[in-house]
Formats: sequence, structure tokens, C-alpha cells
Amino acid sequence: MVDVETGSVAVDPPSPYVAPASRVRRHRSLTGLSGILLFACMFLPAIQGCNHPVIPYEVPPLLPPYLYGLVFAVIAMSWSPKRLTYWVTALRLLAALIVAASVGLVVLVPPVGALELLLGTILLLIVGPGTTERRIASTGVAVGLISMIWFGFWSATPDALLGVYLSFASSIGLFLGSLAWLRDLSRGSGVEMPRAVAAAAARRVRRAPSDILAG
Repeated sequence: MVDVETGSVAVDPPSPYVAPASRVRRHRSLTGLSGILLFACMFLPAIQGCNHPVIPYEVPPLLPPYLYGLVFAVIAMSWSPKRLTYWVTALRLLAALIVAASVGLVVLVPPVGALELLLGTILLLIVGPGTTERRIASTGVAVGLISMIWFGFWSATPDALLGVYLSFASSIGLFLGSLAWLRDLSRGSGVEMPRAVAAAAARRVRRAPSDILAG
């Protein structure tokens, strides 16, 4: 607006660029720490066996939850949209490996193999053929929920040891962190303005007074 008496020009100052809410992933600390703890539990005694405690890394069929914990810890700590394809591929590959291993396990231990085949297929369907952040968060919710049920069951048995209790706690954290992730994604559905575009718009606004006076 131009003041006729003084010839001054009133221009609203450009508002500073604020990163959209969709860029802020408040879940990262909870998801990352829970994933690290879950992976570390792979090396802790889980349940009391006949002669000695059972440590998960010694029993390959027990490994999937811990490996998922590692993947989600890495995703949370080193998140970047440029790496989105890599993370989806990693989750898809892990689910495919579970399905492949469970096929062989069906022959040796049918009940366990059938259960792992079912869960692996569900996780593979959730991550799906697409490449979106929402698929990663949805997989985290599914993994957290399945792990909560699994470790919660073992925590209620008299043979449970420290590793199972910590695994149960970290599964809850992974589940809640992934839920928060999905919530952040649903809130950040607006169109983001790139920083370069925002800076160029601000420069044009700053030049407006001199352009008007020159005209």
C-alpha cells in the first residue's frame, strides 16, 4: 500500500519459512530406542530351557522380531526421503525371507512354520508393492502389535527371563512410535513449499517497495 502524503510504501514483511509438520517426525526417538533395545534383546536370555537359558540368536525361527527392531532403529536414526526406496526394499526383503524360511519350517515343525508363514505373508502384504512412508509406518504398527502379543505371552510364563520382559517393553515402544508416525503423516498432508521457492518469494517481496517507487 502507498502512502500518498509521504510517498512511503507499506509492505507486509515476509513470514519466515517454517518447516511443515510433515517433516517433523516426533516418533523417531521412541521408535529408534525401542528398535535398538529390541535388537539387543536378541543376545539376552529369553526363557529358561531344560538345561540352560535360551538366547534368541541361537534359535533362527525366533529372529524376525529382533531383525525388524534393527531395521526400524536404522530407519528412525537415519531417516531421509531420499532413502525411502531403500527402507521399503529392506522391509519387503525381510518379509520375503520370513516367508521363504517358513516354507521350509513347515516341513520340520508344521505349527510353527505355518504361523510364521501367515505372519510373513501379512507383513509382505502390508509393505506391498508401493514405495511410501505410510507403508513403512504401517509395517511398524503391525510388527509392534505382533511382537507385543508374542512377547506378552512368554512374559506371562514362569520360564520368562529378562530378555523377554525387555522385548515386550520395546515392542510396546515400537508400536506406539509407529502409531505416532502414522498420526504425523495424516496431519502433514498439505503441499510443502521448497525452501528455494520460499526464499525467492521473500526476495521479490523485499524488492517491491523500490519497484513501486521507480515506477
